Amino acid sequence: MNKFTYALALGAGLVLSLAAPNAQADPIVQTLSPATMTAAQFNSLFTPATTVLTQNYDFMNTNAAGVVESQVFTGTGAAQGVYAYAYQFGVNNVNDSSTNQPTSVNSASMLFGATPVVTNFTGTNAPAYVVTDGQVGGINVPQAAPGNVIQTPSSIAWLPGTTTGSLTFQYLNPTSSPPSGPLAAGATSGTIVLISTQPFSQQYVSIQNPEPQTTYPKAYSPSGGTIEQVPAPEPATVLAWTSVIAACAVGHRCRRGRKPVLA
Repeated sequence: MNKFTYALALGAGLVLSLAAPNAQADPIVQTLSPATMTAAQFNSLFTPATTVLTQNYDFMNTNAAGVVESQVFTGTGAAQGVYAYAYQFGVNNVNDSSTNQPTSVNSASMLFGATPVVTNFTGTNAPAYVVTDGQVGGINVPQAAPGNVIQTPSSIAWLPGTTTGSLTFQYLNPTSSPPSGPLAAGATSGTIVLISTQPFSQQYVSIQNPEPQTTYPKAYSPSGGTIEQVPAPEPATVLAWTSVIAACAVGHRCRRGRKPVLA
């Protein structure tokens, strides 16, 4: 009887797990939560390995819309053995000629040929850093758009693939708290830094705006690194296994609750 109760409970859990859709985890888009680093901290840890790569971008109906700056650094001291990839996005104070509205940037995306490395240079384990208080290497000092504050991405997404990965720096985000607007005209963003053990190449950068992009800038990016996916259970998987575990627990409790009857 005990075995029957246990089997019945376990079977119920398995039925629930099979009924849950998509119980296998799909590749995960990972959100990289950056730590804040001061310009002084950065410049004490890293020295330039390249000059600043400055590349313009244009949108339809908006020439000279803005600029992407990138630079690669080699680590010293506590940062020995790694490269720092620094990025900054600037939006010129110009209008879209078709709407006569100031231009802006919703997001930027690029290939990144190695999984970002988690480091702890500020007391927090982080795969990325943002610098807003000064100059990083030869990259411009961050600047707020008129009537705004210095902007950094509301989120940084890492999407691992099979041979390379991609990064997306998201500025426009109505679901963040508080909601985040686009990188505004006249802004020079806070500098974004990612850490890698891999040397550098260059990749094109896709910039999103309501108008189609017509000129594509390049930025430094690592190459030849491993591309790793960090598996995480989907909610359905968690539900499925929770059902199994709960069913096992019920069966075990039922067995323990049945005391032998003394003759």
